[in-house]
Amino acid sequence: MPELYLGWQTDPVLLGSLVTLAVLYGLAAGPLRHRLAPGTPFPTRSTLAFYATILTLYLLEGSPLHDLAERYSLTAHMVQHIGIAYLAAPLLIASTPTWMLRPWLTHPSVLPVARVLLHPVTAFATFSFFFSAWHVPRIYDGALQNSTLHHAEHVVFLITALMMWWPIMSRIEELPRLPHIARLVYLFLLPVVQIPVFGAITFADKVLYATYANAPWTLGLDALSEQALAGAAMKVGGLFAFGVPFAVIFFRWYQEESKRPPRPKVTTDAPQGPVVPS
Repeated sequence: MPELYLGWQTDPVLLGSLVTLAVLYGLAAGPLRHRLAPGTPFPTRSTLAFYATILTLYLLEGSPLHDLAERYSLTAHMVQHIGIAYLAAPLLIASTPTWMLRPWLTHPSVLPVARVLLHPVTAFATFSFFFSAWHVPRIYDGALQNSTLHHAEHVVFLITALMMWWPIMSRIEELPRLPHIARLVYLFLLPVVQIPVFGAITFADKVLYATYANAPWTLGLDALSEQALAGAAMKVGGLFAFGVPFAVIFFRWYQEESKRPPRPKVTTDAPQGPVVPS
């Protein structure tokens, strides 16, 4: 196996962004908590989950996985994208208490914009568009050759994934999540619209991305087989990411419907009036 150039990233923008998020969350959960939500106890579980997510983001972006993805393996790159969009993004939403989000999302100058950006149609279309666009060979290879563009690609993945998950996970009444049946349809359609990208990558008869066609090592596979593996990883990751919440939402909906009292039976027999003697 050729020598691999793998290392831990110390990019100041990456580290600075993650540290800034961590500090802002710590300030909101600590010193500013009594101003944002008086009487609210310290959110221990949410805080642990949030910082675990920050660590996950660094492992995805700053560990040797990043070099493996950027230089050698499309499959490793797919793992990055799956981790950002399907793991980190929903965890960020789930681990941020409502009282932290509401003040700025519902601010009079922000709420109208948030209602547009986080509308299910906008969120679905935006995520699906960028998901497909980033996999266009010229754009994908361009990101691999330019670190700034590559980081921008992943920031866009994270932002659009946050938008995409919002209609499923929102806990803010002003920006509500979809009803049960609509969430099921939403989750069903997300992997459906990704089928063209999956098919183009998995069943291509040539290597689509020059960076990986010329890579000295591709997980011990030939470049075309490794590309097919990456496509399969993308599809399996998406099916799992959307399938699990689909099942959870379906069974919760079923349980809620089962607990509802039965509807009163409607009888069609006309009431008998008093008998009038002839």
